[in-house]
Amino acid sequence: MTMRSDRPVHHRAAGIRTTGAALLAACLLALAAVMAASRSAQAETCFRQCVSAQVTSSDMTDDQIRYRMRGCRDTCEAAQRETLAANGTASRIAQCRPEPVSREEFRAIRGASPSYVVQSNAFTWDVRNPLPGKVIREVEIVAQTMDLRDTVMIATGLVMPGDSQTVLATGFFDGYPNARYATRVSAIYACPIE
Repeated sequence: MTMRSDRPVHHRAAGIRTTGAALLAACLLALAAVMAASRSAQAETCFRQCVSAQVTSSDMTDDQIRYRMRGCRDTCEAAQRETLAANGTASRIAQCRPEPVSREEFRAIRGASPSYVVQSNAFTWDVRNPLPGKVIREVEIVAQTMDLRDTVMIATGLVMPGDSQTVLATGFFDGYPNARYATRVSAIYACPIE
C-alpha cells in the first residue's frame, strides 16, 4: 500500500519537474523573441542615431534642430558615399537617371516604410527600399504654403536595395492644424543599378 501511494507522488514530482522545464524553456523562448524585437527596433538609420545624439535639450529652437538635422544628413551621406566608392557602386549610381517608380513599386515602398514625421518645420521619412536592383534617389512631397497653396518639395538621398535611410526636407510647412491632411508623398524616383 505504501508503495502504491509513493508511486503517484513520484510521478507527480516528475510531472512537476517536466512542467517546470517546459515553462522555463517557454520563458527563454519568449525572452529571446523580445530581445530580437528590441534589436530590430534599435536598428535606426544613421540619421536617426545622429539626431538622437545631437538634439538632447528641450529648449533648442526649431532653427537649431534643423541645423543639427542638416549636419546629420551631410555626415551620414558622406559616410555612405565613402562606402559606395569603396565597393565600386558609386560610379553606377552616378550614371543612373532617376525615373518615377511604378504604382506597384510605390505601394511596396510605402508599405515597407514607417510613416513620415514633420517636426520643427522639417520633413523626415525613414525610407525602406524593397526594390531589388533599384536605388531610390528622390522623394517628392506635396504640402501647403501659409496661404494654403500646394507646393512640391524634393527630398534627395540614396536608399540602396534592402536598406533604410532617412530623407530630409527642411523649411517644410505642414499646413495649419486643420489642413495637415494635405501633406503627402506624391512620387518616388529610383533608377536601376545592375
